[in-house]
Amino acid sequence: MAHASHDPFRFAITEPSWDDLRIFLAVVAHGSMNSAAKALGQSQPTIARRIKALEESLGLDLFQRGPNNLDLTEAGQAILEAAAPMGEAASVISRTAAAYRPDPDAPVRITATSSVAMFLSLHSAELHKAAEPVEIAYIPTRRRLDLASGEADIALRMRTLPEGTDDLVARKIGQIAFAIYATTDNPEAVIAPPEDPTLSRQAAYVAEFAQGRTIAARIGDMPIRYQAAKAGLGAAFLPCWLGDSDPDFVQVMKPEGDLIEDVFLVMHRRSRNRPNVTRVANALATLFKRSQKALVGG
Repeated sequence: MAHASHDPFRFAITEPSWDDLRIFLAVVAHGSMNSAAKALGQSQPTIARRIKALEESLGLDLFQRGPNNLDLTEAGQAILEAAAPMGEAASVISRTAAAYRPDPDAPVRITATSSVAMFLSLHSAELHKAAEPVEIAYIPTRRRLDLASGEADIALRMRTLPEGTDDLVARKIGQIAFAIYATTDNPEAVIAPPEDPTLSRQAAYVAEFAQGRTIAARIGDMPIRYQAAKAGLGAAFLPCWLGDSDPDFVQVMKPEGDLIEDVFLVMHRRSRNRPNVTRVANALATLFKRSQKALVGG
């Protein structure tokens, strides 16, 4: 009796569709096909059908399907690692395209370190008037947000631009100084930053001051460090505009050398097409010029 021939290949391997890969990433991110369907605005059967089509195009099972769970196979994990950068690239493309479509109602996003962002907050009413009728979004972070892809509109940075950034424009708008402050003239304890002293000028400065003193705590967030020092925990490294303005503090080590840093206002060239952004940039430059004495310390 003749037996029907059996095709050893279960799948016909073809180039996978990006739309199917995008759905695959959504299923992994949301943990189930139902949740991915809700997030993408599609039906669960459609999601299941697209995942099946992706598996057939790749010739692989991407998920182990249980009654109440959906787990990646070893192959599925490998495909996830390969596809994840594509998903990130797609989101960058979307942000970049949006950044080139001027939206008169979009907020003006300013990114700066926490020290600078806290200073800006004291003058937020003045900056708000420059931005009207839109709002300002403050993004305090030490991470260098990507202006080209539209993560922020204005960056206040302490260093000049690296080479190869022709689409960015920068202007020096002033300086900001840092020093060590405490509630007593001769503090016995120090609040140190968590950074390795070999990797940060500020951390190295504090480490030198801390020799012979107790490290009471390590606090990276400047506003929290300020509050701890004000409570009497120990001496802390603070911006001069903040330390000098607080009558509870004594400046126990003056700013010097690299601790007086240049501040640059950085924008993408296309920002000149957004009047709200340029008005805020000009207001920032005016603010830093007017506040230089306080920013660099007495």
